[in-house]
Amino acid sequence: MIKKDVKAQITIMAALSMTIVLSLILTCIKSVSDSMRNTYIKSACMLAIEGAFSCYHNDMLNEYDILVMKKTDKIKRHTEDYIRQNIESENKNIELTGVEFNDFGYMTSNGGDYLMKEITAYMNYGIYSEVVDMLKDTQRQVEKAEIINELVSDISACENKMADADEKILELVRLVDGVRTNEAGLVIKNKHAEAVTEGFAKMAVNGEITMATVGVNDSRIYNPVRGSALGYVDVSQILQDMIDDTDGLFEMGDEESELSGNNSYAQLYKRNYEALKNSLETSRNKTKEALNVLDGYTSAKSGVDDNIYECINKLEKSREIIGEEIYNGMMQDLNDMKQSGGSEELKMCDTYTLTNALKRNQVILDGACAVLDELDVGLLQNNCKSVRQKVVKCQGLLSGLSAKGMEFNYSGIDFSSNGVGLKALKKIKQMITEGILALVVNTDKISKKQINYTGLASSMTGKYDNGDSAFNKTKDALLMNEYLMMKFNSYADYIESENSLDDCLDYTLEYILEGRDSDKENLEQVMLKLSGIRTGINLAYLITDQEKKAQAYALASGALGFTGNMAIIKAGQYLVLSVWAYGEAITDLQKLYSGKKVELVKTKNTWNLSLEKLLAMDFGTDSDEDGSGIDYEGYIRMLLVMEKAEHKNYRTMGAMELKMISMGHEDFRMKDYIVSAQARAFFKCKERPKIYKQYMKCSYI
Repeated sequence: MIKKDVKAQITIMAALSMTIVLSLILTCIKSVSDSMRNTYIKSACMLAIEGAFSCYHNDMLNEYDILVMKKTDKIKRHTEDYIRQNIESENKNIELTGVEFNDFGYMTSNGGDYLMKEITAYMNYGIYSEVVDMLKDTQRQVEKAEIINELVSDISACENKMADADEKILELVRLVDGVRTNEAGLVIKNKHAEAVTEGFAKMAVNGEITMATVGVNDSRIYNPVRGSALGYVDVSQILQDMIDDTDGLFEMGDEESELSGNNSYAQLYKRNYEALKNSLETSRNKTKEALNVLDGYTSAKSGVDDNIYECINKLEKSREIIGEEIYNGMMQDLNDMKQSGGSEELKMCDTYTLTNALKRNQVILDGACAVLDELDVGLLQNNCKSVRQKVVKCQGLLSGLSAKGMEFNYSGIDFSSNGVGLKALKKIKQMITEGILALVVNTDKISKKQINYTGLASSMTGKYDNGDSAFNKTKDALLMNEYLMMKFNSYADYIESENSLDDCLDYTLEYILEGRDSDKENLEQVMLKLSGIRTGINLAYLITDQEKKAQAYALASGALGFTGNMAIIKAGQYLVLSVWAYGEAITDLQKLYSGKKVELVKTKNTWNLSLEKLLAMDFGTDSDEDGSGIDYEGYIRMLLVMEKAEHKNYRTMGAMELKMISMGHEDFRMKDYIVSAQARAFFKCKERPKIYKQYMKCSYI
């Protein structure tokens, strides 16, 4: 019995073992089958999506070595067709039920990052990566130029605010002392100042008219103002005459007085009243205007101090970049401006004292003018006493009217001739900026092409903020710049050759930098940028040239010496230097745009423009030699280095779009093109109800 039980147990165990073995074998067979099926599916999907992505734009590849494909429904249809063809050739039991694309990488996405990746991949593939080492050598000078340009701009802002303060002082001279002024200073005629024709604050004088009582210590100011049609008026004498008029009429009577006609006491009183009213109201109005100007002066002055300290701080931070020599020169100038700006020595007036004096007189004049309405009556014998009392009241109110505290110092004025001021230099700078094209190139030879297309990628500039620095010098950015130099044209490409008739724009590098709608606009804007770079570099040299700095100071001192404010004169010197550097930049651009080279850093021997030629706006150069330095394309590289990557990416795509349009692809827009895609394909097997999913993706990058 025991033996039978053992045999039964062995039989059951063997059966179970066989079942397990068979299950394992069947599982392995199924696993192999599933693995083969998955391999078929994966391979079919990979080949299918790569096949669909073979429909790239041929002209884009031929022109720019860039792979892009238009996003259409054909991508899905082609992918499905290719999958079915691949599956049917391998396994007829697998059936595709559909394809779903869920992500596309558009060329215009992410600030144009896909474009840069394609370009850098292409450039790295070839020998072009070697240019990176060459470009790195110029980066320091580009960065230095940018910093100097910022400092020049900030110091120019100081000069502008100081000029505002300077103009306020001149306006005060006109309003208070009655002397004509213009942007250059006092208006001089026959070695004397010219008087105003509309009145002034010191017009009403309470007492005898002398240089002392009107607060003027220079006869070249006093004499022409006193002799003018609207000169000083002794209001105390007018008031005394009005008292005499009332007394005379009271004694004589109305009828007897009327026998004198126009010289009757009533008529004499009326004329005296009109003279009093005119002088008092004019003095009051001009006093108020002068106080308003002083408010503006205080604001302008405080702004100047703040700007100077900001410039000093920025200069300190830039010391290592710009170098010791330039740093020391600029710091000395800024310290001179700071120290002399706070000194009252030799200034034309003490604005604090002047403000208090004007406020004092304003109160007095307001009170006196309030009584004027009461004096505006027809004088008769029966009202003489009441009128006389009011005249005496007005006398009392005006007793405190004085020019004390309202003196100006004219010792710094050159009365030999009219000053030329520095507005002439500002006008020269304005004329250079507005007419820079005509000064640099023959405008008849500039391309007249312009575009009027909508939906270009260039219009997307500024949509994405990727935090890119305005001075991008990474390897990829430099490779991108070199690609642009290789694939696109600039003005330099047409100096000795004809413009292309087919292209939408000729100066495509300038378009990438500026994004304007015409070759002329893009060329002009690039010129202005290059002039800014050259101005900064030229100014850096001028700061170290003591002889030229002395010439600039002499010109500024002659123009602004009347203020007695050394801070303004020093700022004026900087204006002269900056405009001089700007004028030299024009001579530099003339060389660049004629195909010649310009030295990156100036020396005494390579400086072209004299101060006399600048003032005459004579920017012609005597030398025809093509010296060492950097040509136009080299400076374009500098601008590309300084441009934001996002701007370059979108404008580059815009330039590519314009090329495709010129080749007949009118509707070509980068926003419709992709560089990558992700999708899911769905399958089922005939012998199983389960749905299989396969993820797939493809990219040109």
